[in-house]
Formats: sequence, C-alpha cells, structure tokens
Amino acid sequence: MAVVRCPTHNVPYNDENPRGCPACWQEKIGDDPAQLMRELARASKAIPHVEILPPPTEDELPPMHRLATGAWPGPVTQPPRVPTPEPTQLQRLWHFLRANLAAVVGTGLIAVAAVLVWVITRPTFESALLPPVPTSDARPFPVAPNTPIIGAFALFGPRAPEVNPDSPTLARYDFGEGTLVDALNGVVYAVTLESPDRSWEGNRVGMEETRARGTLALLGPLADEEPAASAPFPLGGYLAYRRLADLPRRHLTAAVRPPNGCYDVRVEVAPRVIGTATRADETFVAVARRGGTTTWVVHRVRVVSRALRGPYAGPPACE
Repeated sequence: MAVVRCPTHNVPYNDENPRGCPACWQEKIGDDPAQLMRELARASKAIPHVEILPPPTEDELPPMHRLATGAWPGPVTQPPRVPTPEPTQLQRLWHFLRANLAAVVGTGLIAVAAVLVWVITRPTFESALLPPVPTSDARPFPVAPNTPIIGAFALFGPRAPEVNPDSPTLARYDFGEGTLVDALNGVVYAVTLESPDRSWEGNRVGMEETRARGTLALLGPLADEEPAASAPFPLGGYLAYRRLADLPRRHLTAAVRPPNGCYDVRVEVAPRVIGTATRADETFVAVARRGGTTTWVVHRVRVVSRALRGPYAGPPACE
C-alpha cells in the first residue's frame, strides 16, 4: 500500500482505494459535503503517522560523534596540516627587492655614481724608481779634489768644458754615467755623482740612509743637517709631492782634513720616488703607497774642495 497524490487536485490518497482520488470521486457523485468529508477521513487514515522525536543529548551521542564535535572530554587530535614549502634564498631576495624597490634603485644609482666619480678622478700611475735601486757594484771614480784636471783626462780621455750653471768661474766636464767634475783654474774643485753607476770612496747614489751614514763615518766626523718639515699629501692610493723639488732633503757631511786631505763629502738624502701619478693635466711624484712608509735614499753625492774658494762651500778651511 502506498500513498499517491492526484495529479489534478494534488490530494493524497491510497493507491488501493477503489474510488481513487476523493476529489475526482466527488466530481463524479456530485456536490455532497458529507460524502466528501467521509472520503477525506478515509484518505487521512491511510497516510502513515510519523513521530517527531526531540534531538538527542550529548550523553546519548555515540563516542565517535562526541569526539568529532568536541563534546568528548578526552584529547582531540588536530587534523594534519598541509606542508608549506620553504622559500629559497633567491625567492627571499626577490621578495625583498620587490618590497624595497625604491631604496634598492636609489642605492644602486648612488653606487654607480660613486664608481664613475672614482674612475674619472683617480690618478693614473706609472712606476719609475728615482733613483733606481743599485743592481751591481758601481765602478769607482778615482778623481779627488785639489788635483789637476789633466789627471782625469789621462784616465777617462779629454772632455770639452761646459758652462757651470752655479758659477761662471767654474768649468764643468761631463764624464758620463751621471758623473760631473767642476774645475777652477785647471784644478778639480768638486766631483758630483748623480747616478748609481759610479761611486766615490764607497759613497753611491741609491744606497739607503743607514748605509750612507756608516760609509761617511769612515771618512771623518759626520754632521747632519735636518730638512724642513714637508709631509706628502694623499693622492688616490699614493702619497705624493707636486714636484721633485718639493721633496724634503737631508744633508749628511763628512769633513776630511789634513793629513788625509782637505775636502767635504756631502750626501743628499731624500725619499725615493716610486713613480709619477697623473690626474687631469697635473703630474705628481709619488713616494709611497697610501698607508705605507717612505724610504730615504741617497739622491746625490758631492765631494767639494775646502782648500779652494768656490760656490759650494764657505771660505777655505785648509792653507
């Protein structure tokens, strides 16, 4: 037995009712209210009764349901979390750059500008030691003051006299290899060495100051003339002076007197030049790298007669 509805009147009725739909049946038998009520009563008895129960309490729920809804007093296991992959270093860097784009671009432009300024303004350096470091034993120059100049001609050949820029009374003779001889009335007045290729009684251009002091001390009493204070200035990665004449110079003098002779041996000591630094149209002499120290070496050796009157010394010290 099943309950169906009339497609015409939407009235439920038992499919086993021989009369079918009560509304359809009413139309057949006419408009009789009593008969219609009887048919509706009969149809309602055929519909099964459904009992509506109240919702169960927490104690009536099954254990698994109480555990899932949180009503169970015991521990509740959290559902497993979906693992999230860790970002790589490159991804972190990319996110940082995107978040700080303005700061990154500004910093980059400042860095590029600083590099360009440094490249444009940095000096160009050319290495050139002055004086050069002695690499071999220098040949001695056996010409002493107060001797005839003809003796030097006999040893090295005749030379044509040149004008001495310091005094017109002196005749200058160039014997090559940075060796100059000044004569007064045919007598040797001074011998000057400006190259490491020659030496005079062990004194030589290019030797360091400590060794020069020891060599001079073997000839006679040593006098030390301190130079004026002159510090180099930083230029790029170097310490430099504007020109060679600006180098501070110290003069060491050994006095030789009779019976050993009558002359002074003067050694000019100054910082060794390591090269030239050019910036724009200016060229400077570099004496050390920035943060380094200068090396004081002999730049010139001059032996001057003290028996003759001349421009390199005072009045004669010997008769």
